[in-house]
Amino acid sequence: MMSTFHWIHIVVGAWLAFVNFLPFLPSGLLLINNVVIGIIVALYNAYFLFAKNNTEVKQK
Repeated sequence: MMSTFHWIHIVVGAWLAFVNFLPFLPSGLLLINNVVIGIIVALYNAYFLFAKNNTEVKQK
């Protein structure tokens, strides 16, 4: 079963993959877009990993 966590990664990953090839943003904004989205994903993952301690692999 896919959680919201997985769906967000699929949507953001698709955006990062396709925005570079489609004429949505000018060249200068592509760099800013990729950096900002990358930082947001890193913070989101860090929150789930450290603050919520919500990972699928549990220690026995």
